[in-house]
Amino acid sequence: MLKVIKSVYEFIRRLSGDDLYDLYLKSHKKCSKKHKLMSKKNFYQATIEKKWSGLKRCC
Repeated sequence: MLKVIKSVYEFIRRLSGDDLYDLYLKSHKKCSKKHKLMSKKNFYQATIEKKWSGLKRCC
């Protein structure tokens, strides 16, 4: 039962984007460390700026 709850929790985190920073940390460990590791606050700020920058319209 606990395993099911944990997998549901992980699924919800992935779906909502709450685990993005954890995935970033794993990716940063795997790749060459040419860039400085961002703090959690800076990471989410950069993610939001990337998502909402530029022109967003349908026509």
